[in-house]
Amino acid sequence: MKKILCIVLAAVMLIGLVACGGGGGSNTPAPSNSAAPASNSPSGGGDTPAPASNSPSGGGDAPAPAAANDTITVAVSNDSGTLSPANSTAATFSVVTSIMQTLWDVDQDNNVTMILCESVDVVSETEQILHLRQGVKFHNGNPFTASDLLFSMNIHKEAGATGGPRVQTVDFEKTKVIDDNTLDLFLIAPTIANWTVLSQCVVYDEESYDPATAASAPMGTGPYKFVSYTPNSELKIERNEDYWGEPPAFKYINVKILAEDSQRMNALETGLVDLAVISTNDYSYAEGLDNIDVLGYYSGNFLGLNFNYGHNSVFYHNVDARKAICHAVNKEAILNTVYLGLGKIMHAQIVDYCFDFEDRFNDLSDTYSIGYNPELAKQLAESSGLAGQTIDIMTAGAEADIRAAEMLQAMFSDIGVNSNIVNYDGATVWQLMYDPEADWDVTIGTGITPNRRCGDQLLNGVRYNPTLTAEGGFRDNQEYLKKAPLCMSLQDEKELSELLYEMLKWYEDEVLAYALFDIEHFMGVSKNIDPDSVILSVGNSGVRYYDLKPRS
Repeated sequence: MKKILCIVLAAVMLIGLVACGGGGGSNTPAPSNSAAPASNSPSGGGDTPAPASNSPSGGGDAPAPAAANDTITVAVSNDSGTLSPANSTAATFSVVTSIMQTLWDVDQDNNVTMILCESVDVVSETEQILHLRQGVKFHNGNPFTASDLLFSMNIHKEAGATGGPRVQTVDFEKTKVIDDNTLDLFLIAPTIANWTVLSQCVVYDEESYDPATAASAPMGTGPYKFVSYTPNSELKIERNEDYWGEPPAFKYINVKILAEDSQRMNALETGLVDLAVISTNDYSYAEGLDNIDVLGYYSGNFLGLNFNYGHNSVFYHNVDARKAICHAVNKEAILNTVYLGLGKIMHAQIVDYCFDFEDRFNDLSDTYSIGYNPELAKQLAESSGLAGQTIDIMTAGAEADIRAAEMLQAMFSDIGVNSNIVNYDGATVWQLMYDPEADWDVTIGTGITPNRRCGDQLLNGVRYNPTLTAEGGFRDNQEYLKKAPLCMSLQDEKELSELLYEMLKWYEDEVLAYALFDIEHFMGVSKNIDPDSVILSVGNSGVRYYDLKPRS
């Protein structure tokens, strides 16, 4: 049984520690298509990626390769009930990016592959001229233009927490269309992450756009066309025979939405699906099967806790109560019991393979340097008024998250805090987390590391959370919000290093979230698919389905 180990960062521009992807161990990895360097870089300075090839699949009009089976079936772990990319954080997002496309993609080596954009002229640190690919048409025959791109950027902006981060670098007041194939893009400030940010901005057809249709039957410029969709059940797509680039190898892709780990494992073993995420508990069993290969990878999706800072929660303006929870948590016990030790304990709010991570960022605050200390946790629980209270632990319903929540329940009980476990679906959790009136208290779920930059979480983990941006949300939060954007714009490496150190300590001292451990994820691949074509990257949040190839 072959195991391929990849390390990759997910760059869905989400906020802090969120319960997405069905929770730990159930997240779809990010896609990729690596490319050779070129000269123009809109990011400017530092570890900037290099734009490269002008087609996500190599370009040209070559016929689709013959496959032994024209259809593959894949399983994803969750569905947010909408297929509109600006409004979705679910695993189905990566499938939709085979229907609707972005300007470019970024792989795990920080290389850029051009898709709907052919080239970028860097005018200054805050101005870029985007030259769009000519002759591209939407599936309805409408031509793709710069007006469509600007329109789409505005849709993402208006979507708020789900779509807004995917255009966070754009200065909408200055950005304008030059002609059908050219956009004059202005940035709010110099940034080190514009490539990865805009790799998430999916393009809609302005003329035919309808919110309801976009949610239920997406239409774009991509190598696949929408066929049908049953929410929380199945999505079907078929090859676009009029695609502007190289057609994908498989004609049909059927997507099964299987939330339960056991469902996906059974579907893989019996041949019902060809590709699916495998839970940690099923890893050893899957490795012993002859009909699938197992790929292991770190995605940047780590398990952690997030607190409710709204006025209906006991943690509202109560730092010591949040610290009590952190010191009550035995990370090693949860990792070893629920995830069989297949992961790495985290000593900072950010994973250590970010481009700008430094060893000195580990153990900055007591929550990480002291860690599990039930006696200290009990003292803080009593002094903060948390002892004797009953709190709600919220999960997105994933099996691993529920098991971890049950362990947390026992740990909290040891310090005199009662708790209830409340399980929802991912979409509901997402809504409640950003509702200042919601009455949950702590949630366990998956954190992310956008753009492979420390500063992105320090910025977006705060500014897109309405309970944190409110006046008085945490100590000097308005001052924090003034400084945080510099985490993604400073070009001087020494200045950036000092700022990241300061902001990370500020974030952790206020216990705005608490990272537990980075989880090793596993994917099963049937003998119908070449495992080397299952590539991972920083770009879109999932497998790049149109790059999948049949096994030769």
